[in-house]
Amino acid sequence: MYTVQNERPVKDCAPLLRQFEKEAINPLAETLFRLEKEIPNTAQPNTHDGYMEVVGEAIERSLAVCREFDALWSEDPQLVKLARQVYLEKTSFLSCSWIIQRARSKPSGFAGDYLMLVKIYDQQTPACGLGGYIDTWLLQIQLGQAVRTRLTSAREFLLQELLQRRGQIRILDVASGPCREYIQWPRFSDILQVESLALDNDPNAIAYVKEHVVPLLPQQTVLKPTQYNALRTVSAESNLREFGTCDIIYSVGLLDYLSDKHLVRMLNAWLDTLKPEGVMYVAFKDCQRYDHTIYQWLLDWYFYQRTEGDVFRLFDLAGYDVSQLESSRDASGIIINFVSSPSGRIHRVDAPIQITARPRVHNMSMTVKP
Repeated sequence: MYTVQNERPVKDCAPLLRQFEKEAINPLAETLFRLEKEIPNTAQPNTHDGYMEVVGEAIERSLAVCREFDALWSEDPQLVKLARQVYLEKTSFLSCSWIIQRARSKPSGFAGDYLMLVKIYDQQTPACGLGGYIDTWLLQIQLGQAVRTRLTSAREFLLQELLQRRGQIRILDVASGPCREYIQWPRFSDILQVESLALDNDPNAIAYVKEHVVPLLPQQTVLKPTQYNALRTVSAESNLREFGTCDIIYSVGLLDYLSDKHLVRMLNAWLDTLKPEGVMYVAFKDCQRYDHTIYQWLLDWYFYQRTEGDVFRLFDLAGYDVSQLESSRDASGIIINFVSSPSGRIHRVDAPIQITARPRVHNMSMTVKP
């Protein structure tokens, strides 16, 4: 009998789990074992030979069973957790996929580390054979595309904001990852000097930025990769002591992994870390625009499921005047980017208001850059 670690056993679930395995896992294993015999181990994935489509269809059929199980037993989270445990254990054959293996093993402590992002940005995989085909399929699904368009949106925001400014500009990038927004960074006029503090707790991410990004920047932009736990930025006092006031604070990706309580504290502290004329830019995934099944079941990759309205309520709790927030969707339609300046701050003496209407979300059509 399967049990959830540190929780009570789920009684009489063995027949149900066997049926789940029969429907969700066995057909997937049969298809992939057949393909493994057909595809040479050294083969580079080819999007025109039909194998990627077969791989994708097999995975999607498997995930459809997982999705149905999720919905059917939504009121029994312990049983769902058990089924996910079974799925991960019984699909270990998927470790031939570099993306799946890294997401599940989490060598940096979490699935979406800097190297995962680099591979998604570049749409490349080190895997060959069947694993390469699985990765190639994963790189073109919804959130794979959204990760790339999110990067494009952040870069365009930074460039547009900087072109409106003069003098010494200080940027704080919280949970910076590989800093790929700074690749092919333009040279500004001499009236603008940019200093960007890139905070990340992963020493490998810091090393990557120092080696692959910093040397490519023009003289007017100084990028300072700094090993620092982003979760410590919940204190404005500490932020000011460590980094001083900032003209721009931005973060893309991090906030989807934080609880509401922690997120409210962080948003409030960031606002108090800005200069009077400063601006903040953050990105969130809209859970109504993508299917989370593939991440929670196939990749063991979790983030908070939030709607647009949920995010506005969190800004409200953090002391923002939400009517002054600017929001826009990236080219994928999945990512919502929020921009706030200190003019959007409100000082309350009562409880937070209840939001009954949301600011209109503007659609942005953007071209994904390589």
